[in-house]
Amino acid sequence: MILKGGWIVQDYRRNIRDGAVVIEDNRIVDVGPTDEILRRHGGSGHDIIDLDGKIVIPGIVNSHTHISMTLLRGYADDLLLQEWLEKYIWPYESLLTGADIELGAILGAIESIASGVTNVCSMYHYHSDRNEATALLKVGLRGTIGIAIFTWDPEGSLRNFRDAVERYHGRDGLIRIASCPHAPYTVDPELWKNSEDLRLELNSRYGDMGRIIVTSHIAEDWREVDIVRERFNVEVPDGSIMKYLEGLGVVSSDFLAAHGIHLNEVDIEVMKRYDVKVAHNPVANMKLGMGYADTPRLLDSGIKVSLGTDGPASNNTLDMVETMKFAALINKPIKRDPRVTPANIVFRMATEYGAINLGYNDLGRIEPGYLADLTIIDFNKPHLTPVYDVYSHLVYACRSSDVDTVIVNGRIIYESKEFVDINVYEVMDKVRRRSMELYEKVREVRGG
Repeated sequence: MILKGGWIVQDYRRNIRDGAVVIEDNRIVDVGPTDEILRRHGGSGHDIIDLDGKIVIPGIVNSHTHISMTLLRGYADDLLLQEWLEKYIWPYESLLTGADIELGAILGAIESIASGVTNVCSMYHYHSDRNEATALLKVGLRGTIGIAIFTWDPEGSLRNFRDAVERYHGRDGLIRIASCPHAPYTVDPELWKNSEDLRLELNSRYGDMGRIIVTSHIAEDWREVDIVRERFNVEVPDGSIMKYLEGLGVVSSDFLAAHGIHLNEVDIEVMKRYDVKVAHNPVANMKLGMGYADTPRLLDSGIKVSLGTDGPASNNTLDMVETMKFAALINKPIKRDPRVTPANIVFRMATEYGAINLGYNDLGRIEPGYLADLTIIDFNKPHLTPVYDVYSHLVYACRSSDVDTVIVNGRIIYESKEFVDINVYEVMDKVRRRSMELYEKVREVRGG
C-alpha cells in the first residue's frame, strides 16, 4: 500500500509535511515527499490510501505493562504498593485460569491498539495453551511477552519460561518471549542466576527469531533495598540494587529495568557500564505514590529511557498518549525548568527507544527496511488546530481518541476507528461477566 498526502513523522527530528510511505509485505520500502513517491511507485499496483489532514507516526511502544490486568481495573485502588500486591492483587491472580489471562489480554490489546500502540512488553503469569501470547496473536498486536518468575515456584517458573519460548517465540513475526524475574524482593539470588543461565541458553537456540531480553521491576519501592536484605539475608553493596544484581552476574545490555524510580549514583553507573535500559511509568508511579523517575538525569547519562503504562490495575488505563504527556510534564516543576524532557525527546522515548529497549533494531522509525508498524492520527480536530510544531501537538495536545488507523506488521488491524476482525462489544461483555465471577470468588478467599 501507499499512504500519501499526509504529514509523515519519521522519527524525533525528521518529518515531511506532504509525504508518503510505501509498504510491501511487512516492511517499509520507501518514504519521501508525495510527488516523488508517486513518481517512483505510482504505477506499481499498490493500494493508495489518502491521508488528507492526517499524521503518520511510528507505532507507539508500551515497554512495560501487564495487559491481562484489565480484569482487575479499579479493583484495588489508593493502597500502598506492598499491601496492594500481597493483600489484593496476588489473591485475585491466584484464581485466574489461562482462559481468563487470554480474555484480559484480548481486551488489553484492543485498548492498546485504539490508542495507537503497535507493540507491548507485558509481564504476567503463564498457562501453556491460553495466555497473553495467544491473545495478541488473535488480535494481531506485536508483543514481547514476559514470563513471570517467582521464588515461591522456582521450578515451575523456569519450566514456564522454557515452554513459552519453545511454543511462541517468533510466532507469526509478532511475538517474542522475555525472561521476567518479578523483582529483586520476590526472586532469590539463586533463581536470578538460574533464570539468566536459561535465558542465555534459549537465546543461543532461538535468538535468530529475535532477542530474548530480561525485564524486571527495579527500584520501584523506596524500601526495596531493605526488603531484599531482610528477606534473603544478603548484602546490597552501596545500597545499590543494580550493583547487587551485577554481583549475581545477571546484568547485561539485554536488561530492561521497569520503573527505576529510586536509583542512586552507583545504580546509574552500573546501568551505564552495561547499557541497561529503563521503562518509565509516570502515571502508575504517581497513582501508587511511589515517586518519580529522574528521566532527565538518566537520559543525560546516556541511558535509553522508554515509556510504559504499567498494568491497568495500577494506572488505570493503557493510554500511551496520556503517558507521553505525563512523562513530558512530571520533571518540569521538580527541576523548575520547562526545557527538560522536551516533546520531541518524549516522542522518541515512546517510539524509537521503546523498540530499542525491547531488542529491535528495525522498528520505531519510518524508514526503508523497517517493520511496517504505523499509527495514523487524525489532526482535523479543533484541539489540534493550528499546527506549528508536530511534536508539541503529539505530546501536549493529542488524545488517544484522535487515533484513526493502526498498521501492525504491514497489516491494517484498526481502520477509521473500527477494528477489522474483532467484535469489541462481545469481548467487553465477556470481561464484565467473568470479572464479576472472579470478584465474588476473591471476596470469599479474602473473607469479604
